[in-house]
Amino acid sequence: MELNERMKTILTAVVHRYITTAEPVSSGIIAQKYNLNLSTATIRHEMYLLEKNDYLWQPHTSSGRIPTDRGYRFYVDNLMVKNYLKEKEKREIIQIYKKSKEFEETMRITSQLLSNLTNNIGVVLAPVIYNNIVKNIQFVSVGNNRILTVIVTDTGLVCQKIISVSGEINTDRLSYLSNFINSKLAEKDINITNLNNILMDELDKIISFQEKFNYIHNFLEECFEIGYSENKVYLDGRINIMKHPEFKEIDKLNYILSLIEEENILAATIRGYLGFRKTKIIIGKESKLKEMQNCSLVTSEYRIKGKSAGAIGILGPTRMDYPRMVSIAEYISDKLSEILSEF
Repeated sequence: MELNERMKTILTAVVHRYITTAEPVSSGIIAQKYNLNLSTATIRHEMYLLEKNDYLWQPHTSSGRIPTDRGYRFYVDNLMVKNYLKEKEKREIIQIYKKSKEFEETMRITSQLLSNLTNNIGVVLAPVIYNNIVKNIQFVSVGNNRILTVIVTDTGLVCQKIISVSGEINTDRLSYLSNFINSKLAEKDINITNLNNILMDELDKIISFQEKFNYIHNFLEECFEIGYSENKVYLDGRINIMKHPEFKEIDKLNYILSLIEEENILAATIRGYLGFRKTKIIIGKESKLKEMQNCSLVTSEYRIKGKSAGAIGILGPTRMDYPRMVSIAEYISDKLSEILSEF
């Protein structure tokens, strides 16, 4: 059945009211609150047709109606009007990002921002970097026999590791090693995946037999072991989910808690939508995951120097303020793209 304009107006009102109150919506409330110039009987009849065609459903015989997954989908695709962020909110987001100096910190700040702005769970899917070309490596002594390794990739991402060694490596030795490695990096493209094997083969030519059994060789091996997973996610706001009335039922709460504990599943779900469109909204059972049957996930892709890199997400109940969630997700993904491209 194709929805007429009156049905669309009523469906929009039901979605808006239910998102706001979390209470089933009656025809009387629609007539009273939304000034549609329609009688209660007419609204009731249209709501009945919407229910019959699976856009609304009635939780209890005597109660009003609430949107179904199909109802939310029609609303999101055809009726939703974006709710753009206020300039004050934008300025606050920019100020928070200015505190960040490192990649990891930026990822954590992003998940916190998403959580705080939406009262849902903020999710950031980290970029896959194993195909990135390594452009530069530096070693910095930070005292107490600890060495900071800084690896810069062609996308501008900076990976940092602090490694403890069993003996002191002097600054001249560190400088010599980094200069040698960077000269090899300049000769050919070496990605993160092949970094360890290729560079260790090269370094074997300049490290003496004695040092192969020494801490220098062990230190270098550890430097080049970059443990980034394609399913690395940053989460914030777990406590927010418990504030929503939908998750007062223990079974529903356990489903979503198990989803955010299984990072691989959540990451794979988000990654599966990358490259199709900037913003994606997955509603309830559309995800095919039983853990998400009462949830929606709004994702927005971010890019690094023009290349698709990862995505941010907002995970919450299907009864979410979709216009605001989309606006927040898109604005923050754009800011994150700018920041990561400047690293």
